[in-house]
Amino acid sequence: MKKRLIYIAIALLGGCLLSLGWPPNTLPFLFFIGLIPFLYLETFFSEKGRGKFYGLYTYLGLFTFNLLSTWWVWNASPGGAVFMLIANTLLMLIPFVLYRITKRFIGQGRALFFFIVRWLTFEYMHFRWGLAYPWLTLGNGFATSPNLVQWYEYTGALGGSLWILSVNAFIYNSFSKYRKLTTAAIAILIVAPILWSSYLKNNQSFCFTSNEILVIQPNIDPYLKFEPGTKRAQIDTFISLCKSGITENTKLIILPETALVGNMNEKFISQDYGVRRLKSFLIDHPGVGILVGASTHRFYEDGEELPPYPRYYEPADKYYDSYNTALQIDADGSTATYHKSKLVPGVESLPFPYVFRKFDNILDLNLGGVSGNLGKDRSAKTFHYTLAKNAQLSIAPLICYESVFGDYVGEFVHQKADILAVITNDGWWGNTPGHKQHMHYARLRAIEYRRYVIRSANTGISCVIDDNGKVLKQLGYWKQGYLQVKAPKLTYETFYSKTGDYIGKIAVYIFLVLGLSIIVKWINQQIG
Repeated sequence: MKKRLIYIAIALLGGCLLSLGWPPNTLPFLFFIGLIPFLYLETFFSEKGRGKFYGLYTYLGLFTFNLLSTWWVWNASPGGAVFMLIANTLLMLIPFVLYRITKRFIGQGRALFFFIVRWLTFEYMHFRWGLAYPWLTLGNGFATSPNLVQWYEYTGALGGSLWILSVNAFIYNSFSKYRKLTTAAIAILIVAPILWSSYLKNNQSFCFTSNEILVIQPNIDPYLKFEPGTKRAQIDTFISLCKSGITENTKLIILPETALVGNMNEKFISQDYGVRRLKSFLIDHPGVGILVGASTHRFYEDGEELPPYPRYYEPADKYYDSYNTALQIDADGSTATYHKSKLVPGVESLPFPYVFRKFDNILDLNLGGVSGNLGKDRSAKTFHYTLAKNAQLSIAPLICYESVFGDYVGEFVHQKADILAVITNDGWWGNTPGHKQHMHYARLRAIEYRRYVIRSANTGISCVIDDNGKVLKQLGYWKQGYLQVKAPKLTYETFYSKTGDYIGKIAVYIFLVLGLSIIVKWINQQIG
């Protein structure tokens, strides 16, 4: 019984170290030792020949990390939170279990290298499958300490994951194998990236002209804003805030995700009450554009190719899709739409529908946005505004959850986005770490692409973030108001913007090659 308590304590220690370093906390150096307790657990169980229990204790520690870092999802959906915690912890467990298995065949040192490769493979794939949930990518942990990771412009967040994994593995292997720490080597491994980061921050020089942008935070309760009969009052609030904040230098107004409610028909989008009010406002303020979130839908015409799981409207005998939409209203009144592509599993998309269709209500995860199985665009779409005096301004209209996908943001940059705009609705979770984490993650996108990030939150934190990840100005949680911000048009293309998540791609390749070699080695041992 005493030994079990020790094992539980070690597992909980690992989970607590990781969660104490996680945003919005500012203790990132805990990440460099946060995985070591789980690796030591494997050693203890190997020596005692009770390896089958290793997974249980490690799962407990990883579950603790997930719980303490993302417990706030419960406020939006208890069932969804439970599913997310159980499933995500299980996925995190896989690299540890495979580490234990492969250690028997290739030894501790090489098994640790393979562990790093497997974890990076897991994170890379977690950006790209039906249950994509990269919220706890280890590299995101440095979001509150951007001065440490200015080199993300070369590696992306997976570079931070590689840093954390490498330091943990090196410390553990040095201590367990040689019974002493190779202090100098460990110090170099930790300090060298920090020095590189400092150099990059102090040696940037960009030529740009600044643009004044008006950011609106209406602060409308997300659980009430979709109620029938409230649309006109909400539009009145938007217009009032716009009138209060606009100046003769304003070039763009940004309103948050789903600011225009009512699931408008895109075929008649110009006839929508909210759109007409906003266009009328622009007539009185020529040379200004608007970016606004909306809930929209469109019907499929007879003979048109249908998506895998469209909705069906029986009275019209037609299929349709609903969208979480970013709407561009240019200075001349023309409009364009972008439909959110990275949908939240459970609330906006049903992952693996044949498997989970029966559990649709249970997986109702509210991470922001409109609910249901939504349609989406197949690729990113940058909005290009033509403003007064033929001025051009190109904006990446990132919708809520999309701002967590670093590699995907690059698709907007490839379409010449000068500024990254995040429109979001973070009030689903209440005054918890959730909306703070979401804001801090945007600081990493600013570094990766060396672009200013402007966030317009319905409820949450509206702010402007410079290309070093520094928050220049913000409007706090549950506050109504506006921000007049200045953001330059930056066109510098970073190494990461050119290559994407190459660290993840390399990890997948190594994983496949090493995995095959281990299988061959095992077969040869069985034959021999």
